[in-house]
Amino acid sequence: MVERTGIPADTEPHEVIPEYRSSREIRWDNATTWPMIMLSLVFLIAYSVMILDDQPFRGRVDQVILGIIGLTYVAFIVDYFVRMHLSGNRRLFFRKNGIDLVSLVIPLLRPLLLLEYLGRLRFFRTSSGASVRARLALYTSGAAVLFIYVISLAVYASERHAPGASITSFGDALWWAMSTISTVGYGDVVPVTIPGRLFAVMLMLGGVAIVGAATAAIVSAINERVAKAHQRSVHLAHEQQSSKTPPKK
Repeated sequence: MVERTGIPADTEPHEVIPEYRSSREIRWDNATTWPMIMLSLVFLIAYSVMILDDQPFRGRVDQVILGIIGLTYVAFIVDYFVRMHLSGNRRLFFRKNGIDLVSLVIPLLRPLLLLEYLGRLRFFRTSSGASVRARLALYTSGAAVLFIYVISLAVYASERHAPGASITSFGDALWWAMSTISTVGYGDVVPVTIPGRLFAVMLMLGGVAIVGAATAAIVSAINERVAKAHQRSVHLAHEQQSSKTPPKK
């Protein structure tokens, strides 16, 4: 813990958030965070190429891409079960890593774990105001971009060949996702398949969470600035009052 005595009002302490992980799991995470970030990026790129290819699985390149997706997915599975084995409390591990487990069942959500891997870096694990705001800004903006992109890919894959579909290109899918998550909802393009509509529900719920997190971050930043300005004004008034008070004889 950082000693707070004597710290100026505008200085933020840099305490590390208490760890719930075991020492062995922390060592494993320290060794694998950057490799898992790179593998997540590779998975996202390969998955994107596979979806955007209108006729996948028909050439050697497609087979290589599918192999890359399979290998990275196996690496994610191994990482999850190794961390679970190294954790000191498996029940707590399940509770804290729910999105990992869900992403193993729904690989589509795997790219969203890029945010979790970045959150393991030391800068994002301190409790200073700057770190908390940076972490919240990263999660909010990153989640919005990745969420829109991944859901657009999924809806495009579900809708492009469906009878009566209005989402027949990736551009249509992006337009639909942007208008949906922003709650505008023009309705000019809509999903017609059951998987597409399920992804639409996920996008709506995720949009509510993202907007709520962004609003909380803005309100928190404003409140902190107001509090610091108030502290400075009180300190200045106290100094001015002290300078006007005549010294005792």
